[in-house]
Amino acid sequence: MDNETLFKLIPPTITLIVTSLFGLFVGVLIEKFKNRYRTITYSIFSQKVKPSLSENLGGHLKISLGDREIDTLKVVTVEIENKSSVDIENVEVKFTLGKGAYFQGNEGFLQKNFSWLYWNYDFNNIYNKVLEDNNNTQTDNQTGLKIIPDELQQRIDFVLTNRNYLIPVFNRKEKAIFNFLIEDPVDGVEAKIFPSIVHKSINFIESVNDDKQALKDIWIGVGIGLIFVAAVITGVVHFNQEHKNLIIWSAVIGISYSIVGYLILYGFRKIRSFFK
Repeated sequence: MDNETLFKLIPPTITLIVTSLFGLFVGVLIEKFKNRYRTITYSIFSQKVKPSLSENLGGHLKISLGDREIDTLKVVTVEIENKSSVDIENVEVKFTLGKGAYFQGNEGFLQKNFSWLYWNYDFNNIYNKVLEDNNNTQTDNQTGLKIIPDELQQRIDFVLTNRNYLIPVFNRKEKAIFNFLIEDPVDGVEAKIFPSIVHKSINFIESVNDDKQALKDIWIGVGIGLIFVAAVITGVVHFNQEHKNLIIWSAVIGISYSIVGYLILYGFRKIRSFFK
């Protein structure tokens, strides 16, 4: 191979090396960023206890809570996942209901080791204090109902519409499952549940479809890569005008490899899914 041919290969080789180093740098930077800001996601699934059936199918179906017939009960499951690459300690998760709804039952556990999760210390004390004060209130002799002061009623409303849990150790890639029995408002409006976490360096967001997120990440990566390669090629061409066409065609061929590879991978996945 003569010197002229070797010289022609130098620009595209430099381009590939610089591009690879840039990719490595971005990967390390993303990993550092992920460790710094930990992501916890949540998903909410809701199902009414009494389904919406026609009069012929559900006309005689009744749901009771204790000795009270009720048509507005629903079961809500909230899945919370630690998607970061580190374990997190003492994560407090708070759940609040929309106006007019009340918690009638609850449970929480970690999915992998089935460890039960409990209310945090403060909320547990508040709940027990409200229960004690409510039991000690006087009863009206005429109506048979308790005489509840406004201040106590506010605290009762708080414990009926809030649940505060503590996750002592939330390992990476672990899921915490919370199941709630909720009574919706009597007017039939479906109240929402609002989970929240207040913790240092935690980004708490609603979970998105993994396939859509992966596709979005691919297009973002492709866009960033094309911009970077275009900038590098422009610089190389500027200093090597005599080999301009060779450099541009080398870049085009290099990019085409990625496109062909993606099409092959896409076709393979389609064929595999067809034979599953």
